[in-house]
Amino acid sequence: MPNGACHRDTLGSRVPVRLLVVALLTLGLMARAATFQSPLFDFHSWRQSDSASIARNFLEERFNPLYPQVDWRGDAAHGYVETGLELHAFIVASLAHVVGFSTHLGRLVNTLLFPVAALLLYRFILARYGEWCGLIGLYIYALGLPLTLFMDRAFMNESLLTLLAIACLRTTQLYLQNGRIVYLASLLVASTVLALVKPTFLVVWGPILGLFIERAGVRALLRWELWLVATATVAAVVGWFTHAHTLFTMTGLTFGLSDKLFDADLVLTLRYWSKIATRLVKDVLGPVGIGFAVYGLVVAIRQRRWAEPLGVAAFLAYLIVVTTGNFHHNYYQLPIVPIGVVLAALGVSEAISRMGEARRWTADRRVYVCAALLWAVALSTFARSVSFHSWYEVDERRVRMCEQLAPLLDPTDRVAFANYLSPDILFCLDRKGWLLEGEGGPERFTDLLKKGAVVVTDRASTENVRVLDGLATVITSTPEFAAYRLARPGAPSGSR
Repeated sequence: MPNGACHRDTLGSRVPVRLLVVALLTLGLMARAATFQSPLFDFHSWRQSDSASIARNFLEERFNPLYPQVDWRGDAAHGYVETGLELHAFIVASLAHVVGFSTHLGRLVNTLLFPVAALLLYRFILARYGEWCGLIGLYIYALGLPLTLFMDRAFMNESLLTLLAIACLRTTQLYLQNGRIVYLASLLVASTVLALVKPTFLVVWGPILGLFIERAGVRALLRWELWLVATATVAAVVGWFTHAHTLFTMTGLTFGLSDKLFDADLVLTLRYWSKIATRLVKDVLGPVGIGFAVYGLVVAIRQRRWAEPLGVAAFLAYLIVVTTGNFHHNYYQLPIVPIGVVLAALGVSEAISRMGEARRWTADRRVYVCAALLWAVALSTFARSVSFHSWYEVDERRVRMCEQLAPLLDPTDRVAFANYLSPDILFCLDRKGWLLEGEGGPERFTDLLKKGAVVVTDRASTENVRVLDGLATVITSTPEFAAYRLARPGAPSGSR
C-alpha cells in the first residue's frame, strides 16, 4: 500500500470505488459538454477564434500541421503565423474531413479529453497516496477548478496541454515503478509534444525531476533517461521554433512569442503578484482548493516528497520568466493545475485524518466532513462560473451583428469594421483582412482599403473613421462599433 497520509482512510466496501470514479467522470464530462454549442463570442473569443480559423484553414487551404494560417493576413495569399504546434486545430481539421467543420466540433474534442486526463490524474494520485486521496483529487479536478472547467470546452490548446502534462507525470511514475521502456518512450513523446505545442507547460519537469529524486536521490540528476528525454524535448523545441520563425519571415505574422517573457519593472511590483494570487484563489484552484494545496505542500515537504515542492518551485520560476504573459492572461496559470490538484487532495485528506484522530471521529463522520468540504469546492466553482461578467456569457451584440451581416454580403464584397480589433468577426464571416489600431495614418489606411478584403480598426481613431465615411457605406452601426461596405474600384461610395 502507498505511503503517506491518504492511505489510512478507505471508503470501505459499501460504495464500489469504480462506481464513484465513473460517476465523477460522468459529472465532470456533463459539466463541460453542457455549453459545447455556444458561439465563440464568449471569454477569450479572440484566442478561440484564432484557433478555430487555423483549424478551418488547415481544412480549406493547406492540410499540413507545419503551416498554420490565420485570417488576419490582409490581402496576402497565405496567412502563415509564427506560433507553437497547433495540434488541437489540426486534430479538429482531421475530424472535419469526416464530419464537417464547426466550432462545436472544436469544443467537443476538448471536452472528450477530460475523462482521459482525469483518469490519468486519479491513477497518479492513487498510486502515490492511496484510494481516498485519489478520489478526492478526481473530484477536485472534475468539479473544483473554475477556469479548467471553462477551458475544457474552449476552442484552445489548453485542455490538450493539461492532458499531456498529466501524461508526463503518470508515465514517469510508471517507468520508475517497473522500468518498462514503453513508459519511458511514452514520457518522451508526451514531453516533446507538450513542448512543441506550448513550451511554458514544461514546468511539469519540476515534478518529473522530483519523482526521479525520490527514487534515486540527487544521483537521479545523472540518470541517462532524464538526459535523453530532456535533450529530445529541447531539440524538438529548437527545431520547431526555428521553422516557426521562418514562417514569420514569410508573412510577418506572429502570436508574439517573445513579448510574453520577463519584465523586470512588472515582476517587482505588488500589482503583479496580487493579480496572480487573486487568480489562483478565484479562478485556478478556488478558495478552498488553494488553502488545502498550501497545507498539502507542507505535508509533502514533511514526508520528503519532492515532486510536489519542485512542481511549485518550477511554477514560481515560470511566473518570473514569463511575466507579461501571466499578467495579461489568466489561462497562463493553468500549468499549476496537475500538481495543484495533487496538493489540494493531499491537504484535504491529511486535514480530515488529523482532525478525525484528534476528535476520535468514526469513519462515517470523516466521510461526512470530507463531503462537506468537497461540496464547498464545487459551490465555489459554481459561484465563480455564474458571477458577474461570467466567462460563459456570450456577447449577443456580436452574434447578432454576424448573423445580420452574413446574408448581406456577397463573396466579393469588401468590408471594414471600426472599433473592433478581435479576429472573431473575421472568423465568423469567413473573411481575410487586417486588424489595425490606426497605425500608419490615413494614407496607409486608405491604401489598405483600396486593396480590399476586411479591415478592422479602432473607432477612436477619428481620422480613419473619416476616411471610411468617404469610401464606404455603413451597413450596421452601434455606439461601440460600425461595419462598412467598401465601394468597388471605380464605383461610387454606396455602390455594390
